[in-house]
Amino acid sequence: MRFLDFLYPTLLTLALHTPETEATRRPGDSILLSNVKTLTLRKELKTSHRRVSAVPQLKCVGGNAKGLYEVDVLRCNNQGSDYDAENIQWTCTASLPSEFKLGSTDVICEGYDSSSDPYVLKGSCGVEYRLMLTDVGEKKYGRGSENTWEGFKSKSRVDWPAIIFFAIFLSVLGWIVYAAFFQARGTRLGAGGNTLGWNGGGGGGGPGGNDPPPPYDYDPKPSSFRQSAAPVPGQQ
Repeated sequence: MRFLDFLYPTLLTLALHTPETEATRRPGDSILLSNVKTLTLRKELKTSHRRVSAVPQLKCVGGNAKGLYEVDVLRCNNQGSDYDAENIQWTCTASLPSEFKLGSTDVICEGYDSSSDPYVLKGSCGVEYRLMLTDVGEKKYGRGSENTWEGFKSKSRVDWPAIIFFAIFLSVLGWIVYAAFFQARGTRLGAGGNTLGWNGGGGGGGPGGNDPPPPYDYDPKPSSFRQSAAPVPGQQ
């Protein structure tokens, strides 16, 4: 009898913690990631969210064609797990122009209760992808490199704050150069004015005003031509 008293609570506890019971106790908007077989993601939509902010379902994070084109629709298929039952391997495909191809893709979903929760919030998955140029694209756009076209070839986005900052910087730099130039010029003109005033005071400057002033003890030599003085009476 004592054995049965111990056995009944043990069996009840095990029954309440079976995987099926745990699954029925989970909220309806949560799902094991391994049970998600396919994902269809669109450029204009955002993910559902619970613990974190919503993000775009599709986001290009690199590749030498980033900024040249954006994927409209991406489909990903569950290819099974790797070393962990919830470490799912995904294969993603998209319909792209002949100039572009998909690089690496990363499926990111929001864990329901925490980032390590194997259950994820339904509709919270998004994909970060890299977009690459094909041989046809390299002939059309050039070979390029990582993020070469970002902000340069994409005409749909202009970094106005950077442009305004650069314009203000050039204006301030120009004002500093302008002020320094005219300050130096004014210093030179002031020194030249003193020289001209000294020449005028001496009265010996030439027409250009650049000749040095005559010395104060200036005494021109007597002319070589002299008139004979009349003899003084009584002197020979």
